[in-house]
Amino acid sequence: MRNISLFIIAILFVTGCVSQKESIYLQDAKKDSGDKSFSNIKSVNTIRVFDQIYIQVSSFDDGNINFMSNDPNRYGGGRTEADLAMVSYTVNKDGEVKLPIVGASKVVGLTTDQAAEEIRKQLENYLNTPSIKVTFVNKSITVLGSVSHPGRYFYASEYLNVFQALGMAGDITEYGNRKEVVIVRDVNNEVVRKRVNLTELALLGQDELYIQADDVLYIEPLKRRQWGFEAFPWALVLSSITTIVLVANYVGK
Repeated sequence: MRNISLFIIAILFVTGCVSQKESIYLQDAKKDSGDKSFSNIKSVNTIRVFDQIYIQVSSFDDGNINFMSNDPNRYGGGRTEADLAMVSYTVNKDGEVKLPIVGASKVVGLTTDQAAEEIRKQLENYLNTPSIKVTFVNKSITVLGSVSHPGRYFYASEYLNVFQALGMAGDITEYGNRKEVVIVRDVNNEVVRKRVNLTELALLGQDELYIQADDVLYIEPLKRRQWGFEAFPWALVLSSITTIVLVANYVGK
């Protein structure tokens, strides 16, 4: 009876553990420890409806004449993300931003550089040699599921890969499924769900490496999570096994 009890405990211990293979990112299927390089051409981010963009305008005109001057004193405060959001432009449902005096400017579908050039052409009739810079404001992603700190995270960089996003959320927990990371994305008014395997080295050469603004990342729990160390009723099981062993020994005597 004692041997049977030890065997049951060993089985529970093994099934409750997460193997190293399930926890390592970017594994090489060929077990080659040498350096690897991958070609990964980043897709160009274009402006979408309801995006927030910050338009910085400078010219040779006096600050009082430049009606789109971005002088911080004009708005008060510095240039934090919150400050930029206060003076940013929201792309309306028609794909336009409404500029002072100039009026509507179509920017949807354009890159930030293309939008800057389009606005520059419009401002040439009003300002002396205008220089325009357009940037995205309040870009965010949401990370949910088996991560240390689920939530919504804002970022300012032009590109963000899935590992950087998970780093914001404190990484995937021990019982998170790194082979089944779900990305929910809005593409042309359709909600698309993708699955990404973070344990495959080939991910470095795929489009799925980079996420987009407003993406939702969901990390599913491993199926064994419900029977893992943190959730399995070890005290009850071990207490029951101990009781059975004691009763069996008493009856055997």
